[in-house]
Amino acid sequence: MAKSPLILAALAKAAVPHLNFHEVKSLSTSTSGAFDTALLTATSGEHYLIRIANNQTAGIEQEVELQALRALSPVVREKLPFKITNLLGQIKDENGNNALVFEFVYGNPTDLSQLGADSPLAQSIAWAISAIHSLDSAIVDDAHLASFETDQILQTRVAELDRFAATGKVPAVLLSRWEQALEDLSLFKFRPVVTHGALNGETVLSLDNSVSGVLSWGSLKVSDPAEDFSWIAGTGNHALTEYIINLYLKFHPQAGDGLRVRATLYSELEIARWLMHGLAKKDEEIIADAVSMLLVLAEDVSSGAVGRLTVSQKLADPFLIDENFVAPGFGDTKKSDSDLF
Repeated sequence: MAKSPLILAALAKAAVPHLNFHEVKSLSTSTSGAFDTALLTATSGEHYLIRIANNQTAGIEQEVELQALRALSPVVREKLPFKITNLLGQIKDENGNNALVFEFVYGNPTDLSQLGADSPLAQSIAWAISAIHSLDSAIVDDAHLASFETDQILQTRVAELDRFAATGKVPAVLLSRWEQALEDLSLFKFRPVVTHGALNGETVLSLDNSVSGVLSWGSLKVSDPAEDFSWIAGTGNHALTEYIINLYLKFHPQAGDGLRVRATLYSELEIARWLMHGLAKKDEEIIADAVSMLLVLAEDVSSGAVGRLTVSQKLADPFLIDENFVAPGFGDTKKSDSDLF
């Protein structure tokens, strides 16, 4: 049973006794009850989060994220043009589960469907991803987080494709498309970099046309930089995708032409991953949703509405990028309650 907001507030006070809270609000999550989470308002007006994992899997996930947050030291954070949360205190509840109190990161979920290709926010997203990918890989290695070489990444994707095929629910035209892409070694000539691993509209927060914060660092690793662009490629907004990647390539020219193609590939594979998730949970609604999306994609592939996944598919001519563009700093990210949700 989920804990009441008042119980969460009491645990928060015990974890950080120097803070005084006068308001607490339960926050819904998309993790099916894996966490109890609440937003706390201190008498100073600052906001904080308390979170408790409700099962072993969630607890392990939480511990991995804490490991990543510890790796992102103050010196590292100075290199990032957005806010990352800090753990302020923790205490065990009556069941022995860790109740963790974090700084609140201000910002709104980023809706790419409403984003213009040459907007300041699109520039800020490119710079945010670039900043993450510019971090020293020793940060990940020293924290004993996952680190993959190019051949390992490719082998993992090939094995994943085999599992997709075994379901019997993925259209043959998609299996063939993905297999051909994975066999094209020219696509997989890249240098692994530090990646966030879970960027999406919910984890990338924005305020005032710039990225204000990034959440959910539990997938921090050394991997393929294209993974952090799959959420953008998955929108189907080719103008936006190409604008952001073109700007990113100004900072990382060595990333090469295969970046966008792999990002598109990974965005398509995410649909099959959604199918696998539904099958694992035996959730017919998720399965039906995933199958429906796969059928739509298969039709687009068959009709030629989407391009081939080949490295010869060059990026379009860049949009006009402001040569005076300066990466946004933190700025004043404290907002009123109306900006929180």
